[in-house]
Amino acid sequence: MGKTLAALFYLWSAAAFAIDMPDIKLPDKDKILEPFFKESAHPWRVLGILDFPFYSFYLGAPAVHGVAYVPNFAPRLGPRILYRDIGATITMALPVPDNEKRRRGDSTHTGISFNSYWRRNAMDLYYHRFRGFYVSSPFTELSFNKPERYPLLPDARATTYGINWYFVSSPARYSLRAAFDLHEFQLKSGGSWIYNPYYNHLQISVGNEFIPGIGSESLVALPNLASGRMDTAGMAVGYGYTYIYNHYFATAQGAIGPGLQYQRIQRTDGNDTEVVSFSAKVNVNLSTGWNNEKYVGGMKVLVDTIWAQVSDTQVYSSLINVQFFLGYRF
Repeated sequence: MGKTLAALFYLWSAAAFAIDMPDIKLPDKDKILEPFFKESAHPWRVLGILDFPFYSFYLGAPAVHGVAYVPNFAPRLGPRILYRDIGATITMALPVPDNEKRRRGDSTHTGISFNSYWRRNAMDLYYHRFRGFYVSSPFTELSFNKPERYPLLPDARATTYGINWYFVSSPARYSLRAAFDLHEFQLKSGGSWIYNPYYNHLQISVGNEFIPGIGSESLVALPNLASGRMDTAGMAVGYGYTYIYNHYFATAQGAIGPGLQYQRIQRTDGNDTEVVSFSAKVNVNLSTGWNNEKYVGGMKVLVDTIWAQVSDTQVYSSLINVQFFLGYRF
C-alpha cells in the first residue's frame, strides 16, 4: 500500500510540474539603468549671441557715501562657433544712444573669457578692464525720475580677472556640460551639490577728473580714495538642479561661501590701509531654453559678487551677464 501511495505521489508531482507556467520576464537592465545623458550626434554648433554685461564696484560708507561706480554698458552682439568642446565667441558692442552718453558718460570695456564644461567639472577664466564710470545707487536706477546727468568719473579705471572652478558631487544625476555648454542632453530631471573654489583680483582707481551730476546729489566731490587692490580666494558651496520636460530645460545653480581678501587701499588723505579680511562670495548661474538635435535657443544669467569689509570700507565687486542665444547644429 505504501509503495502504491508513493508511486501516485510521484506521478502527481511530475504532472504538476509539467503544466506550462506563464513566462515571467525580468526587467530589462537598460530599463532599470535608463541613461540620464546623451551626447549630440552633431559636432558643430553655430549660435547668435546677444549679451547684456553689467559691472559695478561699491566702496561703502563713510569713505565714499555708499554709492556704486558703474561703467556705461553697451549690449554686445556676435556669433559663437563651436566644434565639440572647443569654440570661440566674437561680439561687438552696439551703439549707446547719445542721450545716455550725456547722462552716464562714455565708457570703454575690454574683456575676454574662457569657459570649459565637462559633466563633473567646469572652469571659467575671465579678464575685464573698464574705463569711465558714473556714480549711482539702486534707488536712483529704479526711479522713474532719473537725473539729467549722473556724477561722472571719466578716467576712473577697474581691472578684474580670476577663475571659478565648479565640481559636481553627483555627476550621474547632474551635468554641467548639458546645463551650460549644451553639447549633450540631460534626459531626466536631477541635481547635485556643487563645490566652487575661486580666485579674484580687483584693481580700481577713481582717477583725477570729476564732473558733478545734474539733478543728482549722490556725490559732490571726488571720494577719499585714490586706488585699491584686492585679491580674494575661497570656497563656495551650493546646489544645482536641472528640470527637463521633453526638449525644454531649466537649470538653477547657486553657491555661497567664505574667503580671505588681501586689501590695499590708498586714500587721497594719506590714510592708507593694507590688511587681510574675511570675505564672502555669491555665485548664481541660470540657464533655460530648448535643446534638440538640430536647434538650440534660450537664455543664460550669471551673477558673481564678492564682498569684504576692512575697518570703515566695505567693498563689493559685482559682475552680471544676461545672454540670449539661438543656434543650429550640423
